[in-house]
Amino acid sequence: MATIAVRKKEVTRDLDHCDIPYYVSEFVEREVGNDYDSLRKLDNLIDKLSENKKQLEEQVLTVSSEVPKRIRNALKNAEDSKNSLSRLLEEETLLSDSISSHLLKAQPWMEDLDVLISQVEEIERHLAYLKWISRIEELSDRIQQYLMTSNVPEAASTLAFMAELDIKLKESSCSHLLAFVRSTVKFWHKILKDKLSSDFEEVLTQLHWPFVGPPQSQAFGLAAPASAPDVYNNLEMLFCQLLKLQTSDELLTKPKQLPEKYSLPPSPPVILPIQIMLNPLQKRFKYHFTGNKQTNVLNKPEWYLTQVLMWIGNHAKFLDDKIQPILDKAGSSVNAGLEFSRALVMLILEKLAADIPCLLYDDTLFCHLVDEVLLFERELYSVHGYLSSFPSCMHILSEESCFQRWLTVEKK
Repeated sequence: MATIAVRKKEVTRDLDHCDIPYYVSEFVEREVGNDYDSLRKLDNLIDKLSENKKQLEEQVLTVSSEVPKRIRNALKNAEDSKNSLSRLLEEETLLSDSISSHLLKAQPWMEDLDVLISQVEEIERHLAYLKWISRIEELSDRIQQYLMTSNVPEAASTLAFMAELDIKLKESSCSHLLAFVRSTVKFWHKILKDKLSSDFEEVLTQLHWPFVGPPQSQAFGLAAPASAPDVYNNLEMLFCQLLKLQTSDELLTKPKQLPEKYSLPPSPPVILPIQIMLNPLQKRFKYHFTGNKQTNVLNKPEWYLTQVLMWIGNHAKFLDDKIQPILDKAGSSVNAGLEFSRALVMLILEKLAADIPCLLYDDTLFCHLVDEVLLFERELYSVHGYLSSFPSCMHILSEESCFQRWLTVEKK
């Protein structure tokens, strides 16, 4: 046992290899140790180890008999795969040769077919071009027939459809086709717009439009109350028909715009019937507040500012009670009062843009203008519900040169 102990001390483990002496030494130490009485266990221990040895030998024999079978199966599968791959490669070669031969024979046919395809595509383009022309001519004939039978609503609807086709063709490179469509739209738009505008203005005249007096004094031009329903029915009918011309009107009419330096927010054109309703007021504004009229003086900006506020107030009830229901019935999202106000405010903006350069360096006139504009803006927003997203006088006053002058005057 002393010898075993000495040898145990001398045995060290080799971590890089299967170290049998080390494991034997560990096993003896664990099973016997320094207890000499434990030697009685040796018989049982030997029997146990013999049994373990027998089991391990059986496992090795079993594995040894199975491994060659698996290897043979793997080799067989590999051989089968190799043979299958060889057959596929042969087939691929034959197929590739066949395809190359076919392509070589078909090359002249393909060239001839390319020529035919190009010719067919060109014919299709010509056919599509002729179909567009035929479609526009058909719509034009239809509008003419509607007008001959005095069916103006259907004529207006057909023109609206033609205007939508014009928009769809906007990206086309067929300049002559575009010019043909646009000229046809322009031709019928002028005829329908002139007729409807004339009839609409006649109805407005019956209503004594525009209203220059306060709302309570307005009789809406109906001398005979019994005729009121007919007048308002005509108003609604003509208003809706003019709405149908909105698309074509926007295509053909370039809206008047102030210079980009004023940075006005983008806003759609005023709808056509409201434009017609505004014509007499715009004429009055330009008559009184442009040129050499006594009412057009730089030191009295309150005159035109107050006038616009009065017009907005005088027409608010009529627009809410009579025009807004028509717009709602037509499915339009436009607010009649705000649309009316927005158009009148544009007159103010044009007036300010023209006047400010003339009084920019006169402190008295400039200060007075700013004060009056601020009062106008406050009433416009608080009383009439004007929206901050619309163009306003502040876009003119905040232009660079005007705003710097405003700051200078405020410091003084």
